[in-house]
Amino acid sequence: MKHFSILLAFNLIFSTIYTMINSFNRFAFINCAFIIGMIYFLFGLMCFVWEKGFFNITIFAFNKLGGQLQKKRGVLCDDANITIDSYVHRKNSFYLTNSLLLSGTLISIVSIGISFITIS
Repeated sequence: MKHFSILLAFNLIFSTIYTMINSFNRFAFINCAFIIGMIYFLFGLMCFVWEKGFFNITIFAFNKLGGQLQKKRGVLCDDANITIDSYVHRKNSFYLTNSLLLSGTLISIVSIGISFITIS
């Protein structure tokens, strides 16, 4: 909850500063808030995908390929016995994932709602 509040406060402060620089245009705040919210959401989504192990198989394949290329060249390598289990069951966790996803989603939805209200 602490990180969620900090992300919302940063968005509010940055959007307000951008609005002041842009001579208090009413859509400048909404646009800036939406863009920052989407950046939060995309980084949160990237962290979520990384946490769930999507890239573990890719890393395993590249390490296996690199080992095969080193064997062809005659270079000694220590990782000759790489197993897929060591990569698949590896867990990654980021402490900001949920905060980024929630704040990005909330900011984006609120910005879209406010923009529809102000247009009509």
